[in-house]
Parts: sequence; structure tokens; C-alpha cells
Amino acid sequence: MTELPVGDDHQVIRLGDEAAVVVPLDEYRRLRELERRAQLAEQADAEEAEALAEYRAQQDAGTVTAIPQDEVRRRFGLTN
Repeated sequence: MTELPVGDDHQVIRLGDEAAVVVPLDEYRRLRELERRAQLAEQADAEEAEALAEYRAQQDAGTVTAIPQDEVRRRFGLTN
């Protein structure tokens, strides 16, 4: 797409066979930050899915060990 939507005041320039949009530097930085946050969220989602798959595999294999919360607190010295 080489044309911008009606009302968009960004400038379009040509770079060889490609078209590019000129945006203010602050807008570019904001878009980069949004992209970075989206990538971090995707990475967290992938890690969560991997951990869940590993847990389910352990469940299926019968190797999941459950420890009551009171015991965990005692082991970490968090009892009152």
C-alpha cells in the first residue's frame, strides 16, 4: 500500500521500489516501545505455555510432587 488513509498527514517518500512514511521521531520511538512490549509479552506467553506443557507432561508421567503451603512456608522460614 503506497497511499495513506484519508486524513493522515504523514509524508510518503519513495526509496527505490519501496514507499516509506516519514514520522516524527517521538512517534517512531513510541512505536518501537510498543513493539518491544509486544515482543516481551509474546516471549512471556511462550515461556508460560512451555512451563504448562512441561507440568502436564510430568502430570501424565506421575512425577508431580505436591507440597502443602504450610510446609513450603516452614521450609522458607516464613512461619509466624
